[in-house]
Amino acid sequence: MSDSYIIDANELNFENDVMLFSMTTSVLLNFWAYWSKPSREYKESLENLTIRLNGTIRLASINIDSSPLLAAKFAIHKLPTVKLIFQEQIVGELIGPQPESRIIQLINSIQPPDPIILEVEKAQALLSSGDYTDAEELFSSVLEKKIQHPEAQFGYAKALLYQGKAVDALYALKDFPASKWYSSAETIIPLAKALVQLRDDTIPNETELDFSFRAALRFASQNKYYLSIDGLLEILKQDRNYLHGYAHKVILAIIEMLPDDDPHKRTYRSELASILF
Repeated sequence: MSDSYIIDANELNFENDVMLFSMTTSVLLNFWAYWSKPSREYKESLENLTIRLNGTIRLASINIDSSPLLAAKFAIHKLPTVKLIFQEQIVGELIGPQPESRIIQLINSIQPPDPIILEVEKAQALLSSGDYTDAEELFSSVLEKKIQHPEAQFGYAKALLYQGKAVDALYALKDFPASKWYSSAETIIPLAKALVQLRDDTIPNETELDFSFRAALRFASQNKYYLSIDGLLEILKQDRNYLHGYAHKVILAIIEMLPDDDPHKRTYRSELASILF
């Protein structure tokens, strides 16, 4: 184990070696003093424990005589006192000598952030900012590590659709697992199917409404969703059951593709409801 996991902290190195370090690894603050025999002995036992934990935590011992401001900041009234810091927050403390099992229990109570969760959050941010290729790659990376991850699977399918990869999106949406994203995944399937049909030229092409439907799908394939929705709404105003409700399902899919904070999302849903009902 690296000696970096056992340090003497003071008022000069506290910000970097304790607070910043705690963003990724828990730091156990140990307040002690030379004149306190129990705290000296406790310091030694904590160092031995830290060595055995092999990098799980950092032990930062603070001599209250050398760092009185830190002792005051953390309201130290009895030695020894330990406080656990994680992501710059105090998440637990123990006052007085404690058995090793209590220290381990305190350390184990802190769960570090799941790297997969962080990757999905980053991928969602990329998706929202229009970086569809990077979002696709990151979602794909998550799914390689964890095949059953509904949020990543749904985000992956959306990233593919945004890039016009409708066939791949359909495959990604196949056998979607039961989850809170299941309904949203089912909602966008008609759009993926319609874009595949547009590519294969299997969309009806006989009436003016057929022509308008094709035009709306072409807008959707270019991510011009507002124009696509406006065109589809005009179709439904003339025939609410156009293609046996297919246009209705495609509109719902496109609305689902809009970002959640898009102010038009609610407006379009209301307009659609007023036409259909």
